[in-house]
Amino acid sequence: MKKSRILTLLLTLGLFASISPVVANANLLETENDDFGVFSTTPSKEELERQKQYQLDTPLAWEIDLEGKKKYVPYIVPNKESGIGTNSWSDSNYTYVFNGWTLNSTKIDKKRFFVSRVTVENRSTGTLPLKYVQQESVTTKWEVGANIEAEAEFKVKFLASLNAKLGGSYNYSKTTYSSTTVEAGPKNIPAGYSASYTKYRAGGYGAGQAEWKKYPKGSSSWIGMYYTGESGWAVNENDVTIEYSETKL
Repeated sequence: MKKSRILTLLLTLGLFASISPVVANANLLETENDDFGVFSTTPSKEELERQKQYQLDTPLAWEIDLEGKKKYVPYIVPNKESGIGTNSWSDSNYTYVFNGWTLNSTKIDKKRFFVSRVTVENRSTGTLPLKYVQQESVTTKWEVGANIEAEAEFKVKFLASLNAKLGGSYNYSKTTYSSTTVEAGPKNIPAGYSASYTKYRAGGYGAGQAEWKKYPKGSSSWIGMYYTGESGWAVNENDVTIEYSETKL
């Protein structure tokens, strides 16, 4: 009787030991299946190269005096507290007061701002799933000329002109919050391929002319106008694009 019970116990333990590794492997496979790609908020080299097309032109500046004479002058940046600070300019005897902005040209680019990307490299012999989920929050910021960035009134006028001309809702920045929502996919990626979903936020571009009144320091009488060519990209708050791509490894 005792030998029979011992034999039964040993058989039971042996059976449990043989099953346990299978259970562990099954759990491991389930974890791997739940991994739908590597999430990144850092643009690739290729994306950085693509972004070069959006670099802003070097701004120009010129003055027109009260007699209508025009001359090109160094580009200077406004001081938030007192018009334009001229510490970086050779002629520091004047104060400049923002006087207006004229928007001359615009365009929209659906892929202006990179947000994030999910990638799968399938080096296995079967398929691997890929889906896009916003796993981290990302804040996208506008890219504008120095004068637009520094002058509070100019910021408001620049955005107002873009929204009026392009429609939609353009702003300084927009945060794309983390989520568990599947926004693209899942898509089965074949063996030997690398695939990705990339999210972009649209941008609105505006270029035009800003003007400041030029005053001798300590005087209330202006002696001419200072003009700058300005441009920048604002962030669309509502327009996003998710693009799929794949390449053979």
